[in-house]
Amino acid sequence: MHHISGRLPSLGLLGRSAGIVLVAAVPVGAAWWLVEGTAAQAVYLGMTFMTVAARRLPVAEQCWVGFSAGVAAAAGALVAGNTPLLLLVVAAACALQWAFNRRSVGTAALLPSNLVLYSVIAPGNVLQVAAATWLGAAVTIVAAALVRMRVPPEPAPDRDAALHALELAAGCIALVLLTGALDLPRGNWAVLTLCLVFVPAAGETTARTLGRALGTAAGAVVAVAVAAAVPPAVCLVLAGLCAILTVAYALLPDDLLYAAFLTPTVLLLFSSGRAGATLQIAVQRVEMTIVGAALAIALALAATAWQGRR
Repeated sequence: MHHISGRLPSLGLLGRSAGIVLVAAVPVGAAWWLVEGTAAQAVYLGMTFMTVAARRLPVAEQCWVGFSAGVAAAAGALVAGNTPLLLLVVAAACALQWAFNRRSVGTAALLPSNLVLYSVIAPGNVLQVAAATWLGAAVTIVAAALVRMRVPPEPAPDRDAALHALELAAGCIALVLLTGALDLPRGNWAVLTLCLVFVPAAGETTARTLGRALGTAAGAVVAVAVAAAVPPAVCLVLAGLCAILTVAYALLPDDLLYAAFLTPTVLLLFSSGRAGATLQIAVQRVEMTIVGAALAIALALAATAWQGRR
Protein backbone atom coordinates (compact mmCIF):
# COMPACT_ATOMS: atom_id res chain seq x y z
CA MET A 1 0.00 0.00 0.00
CA HIS A 2 1.42 3.39 -1.00
CA HIS A 3 0.76 6.41 1.20
CA ILE A 4 2.51 9.11 -0.82
CA SER A 5 0.93 9.03 -4.24
CA GLY A 6 2.52 11.96 -6.06
CA ARG A 7 -0.70 12.25 -8.08
CA LEU A 8 -3.06 15.19 -8.47
CA PRO A 9 -6.75 14.49 -7.74
CA SER A 10 -8.88 14.29 -10.87
CA LEU A 11 -11.83 16.59 -11.45
CA GLY A 12 -14.13 13.66 -10.82
CA LEU A 13 -12.47 12.93 -7.48
CA LEU A 14 -12.61 16.61 -6.52
CA GLY A 15 -16.31 16.66 -7.40
CA ARG A 16 -17.03 13.62 -5.24
CA SER A 17 -14.96 15.10 -2.42
CA ALA A 18 -16.87 18.38 -2.64
CA GLY A 19 -20.16 16.47 -2.48
CA ILE A 20 -19.00 14.62 0.63
CA VAL A 21 -17.95 17.89 2.30
CA LEU A 22 -21.28 19.55 1.46
CA VAL A 23 -23.21 16.62 2.91
CA ALA A 24 -20.99 16.68 5.99
CA ALA A 25 -21.47 20.43 6.49
CA VAL A 26 -25.21 19.99 7.14
CA PRO A 27 -25.05 17.92 10.36
CA VAL A 28 -21.96 19.77 11.61
CA GLY A 29 -23.63 23.14 11.09
CA ALA A 30 -26.90 21.93 12.60
CA ALA A 31 -25.09 20.64 15.69
CA TRP A 32 -23.22 23.91 16.04
CA TRP A 33 -26.42 25.97 15.66
CA LEU A 34 -28.80 23.83 17.72
CA VAL A 35 -26.48 22.54 20.45
CA GLU A 36 -22.95 23.99 20.74
CA GLY A 37 -19.39 23.71 19.47
CA THR A 38 -18.44 20.48 21.24
CA ALA A 39 -21.36 18.66 19.64
CA ALA A 40 -20.38 19.97 16.21
CA GLN A 41 -16.80 18.84 16.80
CA ALA A 42 -18.04 15.38 17.82
CA VAL A 43 -20.09 15.10 14.61
CA TYR A 44 -17.07 16.14 12.53
CA LEU A 45 -14.73 13.74 14.32
CA GLY A 46 -17.29 10.94 14.04
CA MET A 47 -17.24 11.40 10.27
CA THR A 48 -13.44 11.54 10.16
CA PHE A 49 -13.20 8.43 12.35
CA MET A 50 -15.12 6.37 9.78
CA THR A 51 -13.05 7.31 6.71
CA VAL A 52 -11.13 4.03 6.45
CA ALA A 53 -13.87 1.69 7.67
CA ALA A 54 -16.44 3.11 5.23
CA ARG A 55 -14.14 2.29 2.32
CA ARG A 56 -12.85 -1.13 3.37
CA LEU A 57 -15.55 -2.92 5.38
CA PRO A 58 -19.08 -4.21 4.67
CA VAL A 59 -21.88 -2.00 5.98
CA ALA A 60 -22.67 -4.24 8.97
CA GLU A 61 -19.05 -4.07 10.15
CA GLN A 62 -18.96 -0.33 9.50
CA CYS A 63 -21.87 0.01 11.93
CA TRP A 64 -19.92 -1.84 14.60
CA VAL A 65 -16.95 0.51 14.11
CA GLY A 66 -19.24 3.55 14.33
CA PHE A 67 -20.92 2.19 17.45
CA SER A 68 -17.50 1.66 19.05
CA ALA A 69 -16.55 5.24 18.24
CA GLY A 70 -19.58 6.58 20.10
CA VAL A 71 -18.94 4.31 23.08
CA ALA A 72 -15.30 5.47 23.22
CA ALA A 73 -16.37 9.12 23.13
CA ALA A 74 -18.89 8.52 25.93
CA ALA A 75 -16.32 6.61 27.99
CA GLY A 76 -13.84 9.47 27.68
CA ALA A 77 -16.40 12.02 28.84
CA LEU A 78 -17.43 9.71 31.69
CA VAL A 79 -13.96 9.09 33.17
CA ALA A 80 -12.68 12.67 32.77
CA GLY A 81 -10.57 13.68 35.75
CA ASN A 82 -9.98 10.09 36.90
CA THR A 83 -6.56 9.10 35.56
CA PRO A 84 -6.57 5.43 36.67
CA LEU A 85 -9.95 4.83 35.02
CA LEU A 86 -8.84 6.74 31.91
CA LEU A 87 -5.77 4.53 31.57
CA LEU A 88 -7.92 1.43 31.99
CA VAL A 89 -10.40 2.37 29.25
CA VAL A 90 -7.57 3.53 26.96
CA ALA A 91 -6.00 0.08 27.32
CA ALA A 92 -9.38 -1.50 26.51
CA ALA A 93 -9.73 0.69 23.39
CA CYS A 94 -6.26 -0.34 22.25
CA ALA A 95 -7.15 -4.00 22.80
CA LEU A 96 -10.09 -3.58 20.43
CA GLN A 97 -7.58 -2.67 17.71
CA TRP A 98 -6.64 -6.35 17.57
CA ALA A 99 -10.13 -7.33 16.41
CA PHE A 100 -10.61 -4.45 13.99
CA ASN A 101 -7.15 -4.68 12.41
CA ARG A 102 -7.69 -8.38 11.74
CA ARG A 103 -10.54 -7.26 9.47
CA SER A 104 -8.62 -4.37 7.86
CA VAL A 105 -5.73 -2.21 9.05
CA GLY A 106 -6.66 1.19 10.47
CA THR A 107 -10.45 0.82 10.41
CA ALA A 108 -10.78 2.00 14.02
CA ALA A 109 -7.36 3.57 14.53
CA LEU A 110 -8.68 6.64 16.36
CA LEU A 111 -10.55 4.83 19.17
CA PRO A 112 -7.92 5.59 21.87
CA SER A 113 -7.33 9.17 20.73
CA ASN A 114 -11.06 9.98 20.63
CA LEU A 115 -11.39 8.63 24.15
CA VAL A 116 -8.55 10.81 25.42
CA LEU A 117 -9.86 13.85 23.53
CA TYR A 118 -13.34 13.74 25.05
CA SER A 119 -11.92 13.28 28.53
CA VAL A 120 -10.40 16.74 27.97
CA ILE A 121 -13.01 18.72 26.00
CA ALA A 122 -16.32 17.19 27.13
CA PRO A 123 -16.18 16.04 30.78
CA GLY A 124 -19.60 14.77 31.81
CA ASN A 125 -21.24 15.27 28.38
CA VAL A 126 -21.66 11.52 27.92
CA LEU A 127 -24.92 11.34 25.96
CA GLN A 128 -24.19 14.41 23.85
CA VAL A 129 -20.80 13.28 22.52
CA ALA A 130 -22.00 9.71 21.99
CA ALA A 131 -25.05 10.81 19.98
CA ALA A 132 -23.06 13.36 17.97
CA THR A 133 -20.33 10.81 17.19
CA TRP A 134 -22.92 8.26 16.06
CA LEU A 135 -24.53 10.89 13.84
CA GLY A 136 -21.19 11.71 12.21
CA ALA A 137 -20.40 8.03 11.70
CA ALA A 138 -23.81 7.44 10.10
CA VAL A 139 -23.28 10.34 7.69
CA THR A 140 -19.97 8.87 6.51
CA ILE A 141 -21.44 5.39 6.09
CA VAL A 142 -24.32 6.72 3.96
CA ALA A 143 -22.09 9.05 1.93
CA ALA A 144 -19.57 6.29 1.17
CA ALA A 145 -22.37 3.99 0.05
CA LEU A 146 -23.84 6.65 -2.25
CA VAL A 147 -20.55 7.44 -4.00
CA ARG A 148 -19.45 3.77 -3.99
CA MET A 149 -15.95 4.30 -2.64
CA ARG A 150 -15.22 0.67 -1.78
CA VAL A 151 -11.71 -0.74 -1.91
CA PRO A 152 -10.49 -4.20 -0.82
CA PRO A 153 -9.78 -4.71 2.91
CA GLU A 154 -6.20 -5.07 4.17
CA PRO A 155 -6.33 -7.55 7.06
CA ALA A 156 -3.37 -7.72 9.44
CA PRO A 157 -1.99 -11.13 10.47
CA ASP A 158 -3.33 -12.21 13.85
CA ARG A 159 0.04 -12.08 15.64
CA ASP A 160 0.94 -8.67 14.16
CA ALA A 161 -2.46 -7.29 15.18
CA ALA A 162 -2.02 -8.58 18.75
CA LEU A 163 1.50 -7.12 19.06
CA HIS A 164 0.29 -3.81 17.67
CA ALA A 165 -2.52 -3.66 20.26
CA LEU A 166 -0.09 -4.27 23.12
CA GLU A 167 2.44 -1.70 21.90
CA LEU A 168 -0.25 0.87 21.15
CA ALA A 169 -1.65 0.48 24.67
CA ALA A 170 1.83 0.98 26.16
CA GLY A 171 2.42 4.04 23.96
CA CYS A 172 -0.94 5.69 24.65
CA ILE A 173 -0.66 5.12 28.41
CA ALA A 174 2.88 6.55 28.38
CA LEU A 175 1.71 9.65 26.51
CA VAL A 176 -1.24 10.22 28.85
CA LEU A 177 1.02 9.95 31.89
CA LEU A 178 3.80 12.07 30.35
CA THR A 179 1.60 14.93 29.14
CA GLY A 180 -0.29 14.91 32.43
CA ALA A 181 2.83 14.92 34.59
CA LEU A 182 4.43 17.73 32.56
CA ASP A 183 1.11 19.59 32.13
CA LEU A 184 1.61 19.74 28.36
CA PRO A 185 -1.24 21.40 26.43
CA ARG A 186 -2.93 19.51 23.56
CA GLY A 187 -1.47 16.21 24.75
CA ASN A 188 -4.38 14.42 23.09
CA TRP A 189 -2.87 15.35 19.71
CA ALA A 190 0.23 13.32 20.56
CA VAL A 191 -2.06 10.33 21.14
CA LEU A 192 -3.85 11.13 17.87
CA THR A 193 -0.59 11.14 15.91
CA LEU A 194 0.53 7.87 17.46
CA CYS A 195 -2.77 6.20 16.56
CA LEU A 196 -2.65 7.50 13.00
CA VAL A 197 0.89 6.54 12.10
CA PHE A 198 1.56 3.38 14.12
CA VAL A 199 -0.13 0.57 12.19
CA PRO A 200 0.40 -3.21 12.13
CA ALA A 201 1.96 -3.29 8.67
CA ALA A 202 5.70 -3.75 8.29
CA GLY A 203 7.71 -1.19 6.37
CA GLU A 204 5.21 1.67 6.15
CA THR A 205 5.18 3.33 9.56
CA THR A 206 8.24 5.49 8.90
CA ALA A 207 6.79 6.84 5.66
CA ARG A 208 3.44 7.56 7.34
CA THR A 209 5.15 9.28 10.27
CA LEU A 210 7.30 11.51 8.08
CA GLY A 211 4.37 12.37 5.86
CA ARG A 212 2.08 13.20 8.77
CA ALA A 213 4.70 15.28 10.60
CA LEU A 214 5.73 17.24 7.49
CA GLY A 215 2.13 17.75 6.45
CA THR A 216 1.06 18.93 9.88
CA ALA A 217 3.89 21.46 10.09
CA ALA A 218 3.21 22.83 6.61
CA GLY A 219 -0.53 23.03 7.24
CA ALA A 220 -0.01 24.84 10.53
CA VAL A 221 2.16 27.49 8.84
CA VAL A 222 -0.49 28.02 6.15
CA ALA A 223 -3.26 28.32 8.75
CA VAL A 224 -1.34 30.93 10.73
CA ALA A 225 -0.59 32.98 7.60
CA VAL A 226 -4.19 32.84 6.38
CA ALA A 227 -5.70 33.71 9.78
CA ALA A 228 -3.44 36.75 10.06
CA ALA A 229 -4.21 38.04 6.56
CA VAL A 230 -7.95 37.58 5.95
CA PRO A 231 -11.27 38.08 7.80
CA PRO A 232 -12.84 35.15 9.72
CA ALA A 233 -15.52 34.63 7.04
CA VAL A 234 -12.83 34.09 4.40
CA CYS A 235 -11.04 31.72 6.79
CA LEU A 236 -14.14 29.54 6.94
CA VAL A 237 -14.45 29.48 3.14
CA LEU A 238 -10.81 28.48 2.80
CA ALA A 239 -11.29 25.86 5.50
CA GLY A 240 -14.05 24.37 3.35
CA LEU A 241 -11.75 24.24 0.32
CA CYS A 242 -9.06 22.59 2.44
CA ALA A 243 -11.63 20.06 3.62
CA ILE A 244 -12.40 19.11 -0.01
CA LEU A 245 -8.70 18.56 -0.71
CA THR A 246 -8.35 16.63 2.56
CA VAL A 247 -11.02 14.17 1.44
CA ALA A 248 -9.50 13.92 -2.04
CA TYR A 249 -6.02 13.10 -0.76
CA ALA A 250 -7.44 10.66 1.79
CA LEU A 251 -8.95 8.76 -1.12
CA LEU A 252 -5.84 8.75 -3.33
CA PRO A 253 -4.19 8.22 -0.68
CA ASP A 254 -1.34 10.68 0.01
CA ASP A 255 -0.27 11.03 3.65
CA LEU A 256 1.75 14.22 3.29
CA LEU A 257 -0.88 16.22 1.40
CA TYR A 258 -3.73 14.72 3.42
CA ALA A 259 -2.13 16.03 6.62
CA ALA A 260 -1.15 19.32 4.96
CA PHE A 261 -4.79 20.14 4.14
CA LEU A 262 -6.35 18.52 7.22
CA THR A 263 -4.33 20.71 9.59
CA PRO A 264 -5.56 24.13 8.36
CA THR A 265 -9.08 22.74 8.15
CA VAL A 266 -9.06 21.82 11.83
CA LEU A 267 -7.15 24.89 13.00
CA LEU A 268 -9.30 27.40 11.12
CA LEU A 269 -12.62 25.72 11.92
CA PHE A 270 -12.04 25.27 15.64
CA SER A 271 -10.21 28.52 16.37
CA SER A 272 -12.82 30.71 14.64
CA GLY A 273 -10.16 32.33 12.46
CA ARG A 274 -8.52 34.29 15.28
CA ALA A 275 -4.82 34.76 14.52
CA GLY A 276 -3.62 34.58 18.12
CA ALA A 277 -5.60 31.45 18.92
CA THR A 278 -4.62 29.85 15.63
CA LEU A 279 -0.90 30.47 16.21
CA GLN A 280 -1.06 29.03 19.72
CA ILE A 281 -2.99 25.93 18.63
CA ALA A 282 -0.75 25.43 15.59
CA VAL A 283 2.47 25.50 17.62
CA GLN A 284 1.03 23.14 20.22
CA ARG A 285 -0.26 20.76 17.54
CA VAL A 286 3.12 20.59 15.79
CA GLU A 287 4.92 19.98 19.11
CA MET A 288 2.57 17.17 20.09
CA THR A 289 2.71 15.71 16.58
CA ILE A 290 6.49 15.45 16.87
CA VAL A 291 6.18 13.71 20.25
CA GLY A 292 3.61 11.22 18.93
CA ALA A 293 5.54 10.60 15.72
CA ALA A 294 8.80 9.96 17.58
CA LEU A 295 7.09 7.42 19.81
CA ALA A 296 5.47 5.75 16.77
CA ILE A 297 8.90 5.31 15.17
CA ALA A 298 10.32 3.86 18.39
CA LEU A 299 7.45 1.38 18.70
CA ALA A 300 7.74 0.42 15.03
CA LEU A 301 11.46 -0.27 15.43
CA ALA A 302 10.75 -2.35 18.52
CA ALA A 303 8.10 -4.34 16.65
CA THR A 304 10.48 -4.91 13.73
CA ALA A 305 13.25 -6.10 16.06
CA TRP A 306 10.88 -8.49 17.84
CA GLN A 307 9.59 -9.91 14.55
CA GLY A 308 13.18 -10.34 13.33
CA ARG A 309 13.94 -12.63 16.28
CA ARG A 310 10.95 -14.90 15.63
